Amino acid sequence: MQIQVKPLEEKGEKPLRVSQAPAWQANGDAKDVLFEGQYRKAKAKGECPNTRAAVLIDGKGAGSIFYLCQTEKCEVHNRVTRYQPTPQEQAQRKREALAERVEKLSRVRILEAIRKKLPDALSRPDLEMVALDYFRRLGHDNHRRLSNLYAWEEKKSKTSWGAETVDYEKIAAAAVQAMKAADLHRFLVVCALRGNPSRKTRTSRGPQRDTRSTCQRQQWPFE
Repeated sequence: MQIQVKPLEEKGEKPLRVSQAPAWQANGDAKDVLFEGQYRKAKAKGECPNTRAAVLIDGKGAGSIFYLCQTEKCEVHNRVTRYQPTPQEQAQRKREALAERVEKLSRVRILEAIRKKLPDALSRPDLEMVALDYFRRLGHDNHRRLSNLYAWEEKKSKTSWGAETVDYEKIAAAAVQAMKAADLHRFLVVCALRGNPSRKTRTSRGPQRDTRSTCQRQQWPFE
């Protein structure tokens, strides 16, 4: 290490001693050593007025010389850990934010137009769309539960990464298209009453309460 430091000392530079260890691992006696997080690396000498030579005292690169900056508010190196966007980036973010607001407003207007034009009775394609969207939101566990309830054939298919899995959404789509209108209505109710009615846990209070209410309304036995 002294070999690397000697040329700098001959030029009147005394390199700072730097450790790769984080500051919280520092030994209280090592007061003349800088630790990770107490400095910012510079690409070269003179990159900013505050760059100083340093020597690494541990790790694989022990003995290597580099330059660093310790100034907290350095305009050059402050961005290394506290990123400050350029004016061009700020302008781009403003344009993106404006485009996002416009898109949200457009969606609201489109939904409002659709709401006004929807018929009193949903068409078969709309009803299937609602049922499959509802099913899609239930999550994997409820997909399995409903698949068992309806005795769907759970064929496994290969994913893009080579694994085998059951595509419940694809299975449900085929099943829903084959359902009669009355069965499709029942499927929507079953989706709403998802969960195991016999389980009384905190996470199933909503379905549990809805299941009990439906059974009472229809005068079905519920235990």
